[in-house]
Amino acid sequence: MKLQQLRYLAAVVETGSVTGAAQRLNVSQPALSAGLAALEAELGGPLLERRRANVRLTPRGARFHRRALGILGESEAAKAEFKRGSQRAPVAVGVLPTIGTALVAGFARRFAEVAPGLDLALREADGRTLLSWLSNGRIEAALTISDMAGGDGWTPLFQDRLALVCAERHRLAAAPQVRLGDLEDEPFVLREHCERGREAWEVLAARGIRLRVVLRTGQERRALDLVAAGLGVTIAPESLVAESGAAVAMVPIEDLGLTRTVGCQLPASPDETVARALLAAVEGLEPGRALEGACPAREVR
Repeated sequence: MKLQQLRYLAAVVETGSVTGAAQRLNVSQPALSAGLAALEAELGGPLLERRRANVRLTPRGARFHRRALGILGESEAAKAEFKRGSQRAPVAVGVLPTIGTALVAGFARRFAEVAPGLDLALREADGRTLLSWLSNGRIEAALTISDMAGGDGWTPLFQDRLALVCAERHRLAAAPQVRLGDLEDEPFVLREHCERGREAWEVLAARGIRLRVVLRTGQERRALDLVAAGLGVTIAPESLVAESGAAVAMVPIEDLGLTRTVGCQLPASPDETVARALLAAVEGLEPGRALEGACPAREVR
């Protein structure tokens, strides 16, 4: 398998035809077709469905195409890094989407202070993808939660409770704490991207507590803004809500008992210089301390 063959495939998909791809890459159409045929022969199956007007990816071809784009992107990044020289090599760090922006910004500032000779590149992805990236060397570390990490490279930072989040004028906003039963028949905003949020939903379902889902969303800002507007309530990590600036109240849930441990995961065999810089950068990141005692009924304005 050659990079040029992957470039052929990418160009065909982008232009929608072999002719268009050949023109874009300034190669002959027979040479491009031969390159694609050789790639398909090596893989053992067709990548493209060839039609009279255009071509399109087969189902297996679509999966391979995504991988091919990643390989081409990594190839270009490697060339750019080499040309810049080792002194300014970027350090890629993965970030779980539910890690608060303030924590990520604090980490970036601290990293710039402790490692001025290194560039930082942040990449957001779900927990399983972050672990995959760590294992194949695409990232040097991940800011994630303990469920999505493990091994000797794990550095815990703080504990983060899940709390009820509701509008400031909601009937439960001023309560010192609530029980899950208090949420019966409440309109609910389901944060589908949150690992612990999904777990909280499963706990509610297991206990027979019925909620009316009024919104399913993977966008944190939209979820909190609509909770603030009174559309419904949700369950979310305290640190994430506290830094959001949303006009909501957070109320502890007495019988939920869900927390998450936020931390930094390094790969099994990290670069020692980079690892020292990363650990120094996360050392002072403890937003959990600022949140201790902030609930019950903390209002975030």
